[in-house]
Amino acid sequence: MSALEITILSGKGGTGKTSVSAAFVRLAKQAVICDLDVDASDLPLLLTPDVQETHVFESGFVAELDPALCRNCGRCLTWCRFDAFSEGPDGIIELDQSRCEGCGVCAHFCRPGALVMQPRVCGAWYQSETDFGPMMHARLNPGEENSGKLISLLRQEATRLAVDRGMSLILGDGPPGIGCPAISAVGGTDYVVLVTEPTPSGVSDLGRVAGLCAHFDRPAGIIINKADLDSARVAEIEDMAASRGMPILAYIPFANGAMRALVEGRSLLDVPETAPALVAAW
Repeated sequence: MSALEITILSGKGGTGKTSVSAAFVRLAKQAVICDLDVDASDLPLLLTPDVQETHVFESGFVAELDPALCRNCGRCLTWCRFDAFSEGPDGIIELDQSRCEGCGVCAHFCRPGALVMQPRVCGAWYQSETDFGPMMHARLNPGEENSGKLISLLRQEATRLAVDRGMSLILGDGPPGIGCPAISAVGGTDYVVLVTEPTPSGVSDLGRVAGLCAHFDRPAGIIINKADLDSARVAEIEDMAASRGMPILAYIPFANGAMRALVEGRSLLDVPETAPALVAAW
């Protein structure tokens, strides 16, 4: 029997998505935890995972120049459309791998074979243990792409881990927005929790991510964080939820102690003002 997969998303950053995810992890007691925000992985800051396995993440290719074979003919300067190659003051061809897009044109036209395409190392992914269950998480190197592929890999590994350990729940802290990372996090998940806030951008971006869930036919519910800050915006969210058939799972009030708890590495469940709403939502 496959594990139930719940994914927490938000249309924008800063709504409290990861804080809600960390609270749900504690309430679940035993679940496979999956941090899917590989571009800005914050959940480990709250769960302090003990890394058990580290794996290199490779995706795409990057050119590699062998100076011993290079004749400095300049063909790569002619064919590269990304300005990855330059000619130094001494006439020696130099390669800036950070500018390489991995198309392979340079290697194709390099007659002496000084250029070869190698797998690009984009980051790393980890299997860890926490006080609340096993955790899959990753870190994409700065400036690297293919976060969607890395997220798909993490979800596959989380499913494998759930089967291996006989666990019935996977909790995923997804990426913000509606781009490729969010699409990779939504497709095939069983239920989506959308965390928003009553601000103009919060309402607007909630509509976009709710549309993403509808496009992939994923059932979703909404948590309104800092719900007592703007009643008019809350009403807009309620209208949107009703029109899309999405329940409001919780109204979490603003609390001065919430930020203090997070800075200290504690959960919103430790804050008297926010804990009841989170427990009810769970």
